[in-house]
Amino acid sequence: MKILTAFTVMICFLPTFLSAAESKRPNVLFIAVDDMRINLGCYGDKIAVTPNLDTLAARGILFNRAYCQFASCNASRASLLTGQRPDTISVYKLNTFYRSTAPEVITLPQHFKMNGYHTESIGKILHNYYVQLRDNELSWSTPARMDKLRHVSDYALEENLSAKGKQNRPAAECADVGDDAYYDGKITEDAVRTIKRLAAQDKPFFLAVGFMKPHTPYNAPKEYWDLYDRKDMKALCPVIKPDNCPELNWSGSAELRGYKDCPSKGIIPDEIAARFRHGYYAATSYVDANVGKLITALEESGVTDNTIIIFWSDHGYHLGENSHWTKVTLRDLDAQVPLLVAVPGKKGAQTDALVEYIDMYPTLSDLCGLPKPKGLDGRSFISVLEDPTSDFREAALTQTLRPWGGKRVGSTMGYSIRTPKYRYVMWINRKDKYIIAEELYDMEKDPFQRNNIFNDSEFNNILSKHRELLEATILR
Repeated sequence: MKILTAFTVMICFLPTFLSAAESKRPNVLFIAVDDMRINLGCYGDKIAVTPNLDTLAARGILFNRAYCQFASCNASRASLLTGQRPDTISVYKLNTFYRSTAPEVITLPQHFKMNGYHTESIGKILHNYYVQLRDNELSWSTPARMDKLRHVSDYALEENLSAKGKQNRPAAECADVGDDAYYDGKITEDAVRTIKRLAAQDKPFFLAVGFMKPHTPYNAPKEYWDLYDRKDMKALCPVIKPDNCPELNWSGSAELRGYKDCPSKGIIPDEIAARFRHGYYAATSYVDANVGKLITALEESGVTDNTIIIFWSDHGYHLGENSHWTKVTLRDLDAQVPLLVAVPGKKGAQTDALVEYIDMYPTLSDLCGLPKPKGLDGRSFISVLEDPTSDFREAALTQTLRPWGGKRVGSTMGYSIRTPKYRYVMWINRKDKYIIAEELYDMEKDPFQRNNIFNDSEFNNILSKHRELLEATILR
């Protein structure tokens, strides 16, 4: 394996970013999507229609093993934006703002703003439901826009717009309308205008654009539904629960169950499940089209060659696999995330290096020649961008909480590490720290985690190693 010191790597990148002009730092287009698993053509999905993201992946670095810190919107986004683990900033629930638990933290956009960048946010970057989860004074040069749009209101058909409450609206809407009928189209229109405005200024910009889809409801214009055949919409593995996995590793799928066309309990009938998956893929292609418009705006504005583009989803997703829908489990389907990083002057490649979302903050700081603030839990993966064949982390950590739901922090925390071959899960009592349950999976043979080999004596040494590695990762 090629060994590169941090200093050597920085020297490799300096000519690309700083030698032309010390003050001409690269712009950053920071694109977030909501609830998207790796159902993209560039990740090998055979039915996904995602030409713009596939093109972006071809010109950038595609991360095959990127993992979020927490498979829920607010905790994942807060961790990524602060470069700190959920345990460090004490953010686990949907209603917790990192300024109340870690008031002195310097966020990623705040750091760029403090170092001479103009920072703007359009759409969902922080969690969107709670008005108090806003950071306009510290993180953004101008107040965030369209950041508190509600998923449950994102419909185009009048019959659904006029209906009161989630329980009276469907989980998937197909409407013969233009892209601007839904929130993401409106976010894109604003973002395109903003790119053109910022490109005309001398000051480098950090522009965050957060799309609402493919989060429920799975709504998208009809043209994106028409890209798919309903018969292709199948789960990736059996839709029944495995026999030997702890009940803790399910969260109830309550987010989907509240819609009028979804049964309140039990396995969702095949016909309805196929329609939901169809809507999810249509919404994914709709996101892809909006991303394409942003990239076109960069090109037309003449700033593509000096703009880093980073595309990420806050976490992965289940579409009925293992008898689960939505997220908040400790499985690869929820923990693994799409991550594309396009750096001017760098050739496209794929990497199998393990990275975590907390690594994004220090990496972008390095790429833009900014000093890194103290206290970050993440570390820069700039060495992987320089050499995609290199290793980076020994393990990637994701955690979740039980019980899930409500405003209080639950009594049980689940921690999981993903190594190149295995996923290990430990459920512990938060107060007394005793172990409640454990899981171990051979991810090469069992990618959907249906066979818990924790009790198989053949894997005792591997289990011990992963216990030690998890404990070291938590304490690090």
